[in-house]
Amino acid sequence: MNKKFPYYTFYGVVFIFVIWLIASDIINNAFVLPSIKLVFTSLFDLLKEKGAYVVLFATILRLLVTVVMSFLIALLLASLAVVSKRFAQFIRPLIILLKTIPVASIIIILLIIVGHERSPLFITALVVLPILYEGILGGMHTIDKTIIEEIKMISNINHHIVRQIFIPLVFPAMITALIQSIGLGLKVMVMSEFIAQPNHSIGKMILIEKQHLEMARVFAWTLLIIVIIMAIEWLIYRIKKHFVML
Repeated sequence: MNKKFPYYTFYGVVFIFVIWLIASDIINNAFVLPSIKLVFTSLFDLLKEKGAYVVLFATILRLLVTVVMSFLIALLLASLAVVSKRFAQFIRPLIILLKTIPVASIIIILLIIVGHERSPLFITALVVLPILYEGILGGMHTIDKTIIEEIKMISNINHHIVRQIFIPLVFPAMITALIQSIGLGLKVMVMSEFIAQPNHSIGKMILIEKQHLEMARVFAWTLLIIVIIMAIEWLIYRIKKHFVML
């Protein structure tokens, strides 16, 4: 059975482009708000450049490495928090600190400590880690308590129980946390690249285009980021749906 076309989502996209079209006509200044035609022309020109793909690959690789490592750390911390209430109370101030500390402060501190090449990875990790931790932990807390009691009657909760029982039960929550962290993670990654300026990065390219007043290309890079986020989130959503159906 074919799914219905998402008309209202389509209407929402059309609405955004209409607002963009009207605003660009009113402002009538390509240095402030380039027209849709100019941006898409720049986007197609950008996609013809080999160097653009090197930059895209480098930034996406940084993002994926950071998210995967943060996910594994968050999974370990959440598992320990489920097993031990004392550990959950101990780690809570750190998670709150990571959630509340301004990103600008993190960027300045890490630029000094780890340098401009590696700081975007650490900055992004510190931002997405609390999201992943709370998402996974929240999923674990939704597990039926009767299941946990039955497990305790048979065996102590250990890493085998966590891997074979807890993780499959909280898989949907983990995927949701991943989707949230990837969207936010890429935005934080590009912002930190913009400030730290590591080689072969989208953030550095946006800064260069801005310095040359190539605002159409700045918008083109932005559209490219949006498409990448949507594609990755769609892929993860399909994986989630596949496992739920099994």
